[in-house]
Amino acid sequence: MGTSTRNKGQSGHTPLVPSWLEEDTPFVAQPVTQNLTTIPPNGDENRFRGPRTSFTHYISEGGHDSGSMKRTISSYVNRSLGGSLKATTRLGTARGSAARLYGILNNLSGGGAKEIAQQLSLGNIEGLPASDFFVKIAAFICPDGGPNDEGIARSAYYDAIADDPDLYGKPTESLTHEECESVLQNFMSKVVLEQLMNDIANKTITLPNDINEVAHIEEKVEQMIKQSVSDAFVDVRNRNMQITNNEAQKITDSIYQKTYEILEGLGNGHV
Repeated sequence: MGTSTRNKGQSGHTPLVPSWLEEDTPFVAQPVTQNLTTIPPNGDENRFRGPRTSFTHYISEGGHDSGSMKRTISSYVNRSLGGSLKATTRLGTARGSAARLYGILNNLSGGGAKEIAQQLSLGNIEGLPASDFFVKIAAFICPDGGPNDEGIARSAYYDAIADDPDLYGKPTESLTHEECESVLQNFMSKVVLEQLMNDIANKTITLPNDINEVAHIEEKVEQMIKQSVSDAFVDVRNRNMQITNNEAQKITDSIYQKTYEILEGLGNGHV
């Protein structure tokens, strides 16, 4: 998994939702009463301390206590991020990237490869390996944006493509609906993972002496997030949201928010 976007970690004093992330049109995945257009107050400067301490304990024991991991992630979403709605809004640029990728994949799985190529001035993409296609559209999916979340979105995007062996050698126009959905799920999972790592685990994850142990821990956290994203997809489908490109932002925001709701519920055994 990519690590190029990891920094020194978030300062707790930073607002839960920085004002520059609220420039996009607010989404409403469920009825809310919050006013997302006001200048957000500074967050509790200690709000990351608890999850970081818990994650340090989880790492120091070799990453074998799954209950500890669940409680850490739950506390991170609930206390550090302020719940699922604020956590989703805080993703910033990655929200728009998910919506754009959804639109592309929705058209692609419906036989719209030529239309996409024309709209994005890609030339003839017939027979082009899907992995090459996704590299070609990277600048469209992840354009320049915020100072940190832009890097998270781009890193997550390239990691999602690199980790999917089905994309290598398979013609772009032959991708199935299931394969397209897998790409979107992988991308959104890695966005959530990268954000978590930057916030509470960027230094802690390097503590174990055994490199295989580090890989084991990262894999367990990623699998937990992937399962949450997969469950969120099912929930959105069950709500019969209209699957059209015009609804792309609403749909992907709903998936992100439901993912965070699921992760927040881990500490209560709701898994």
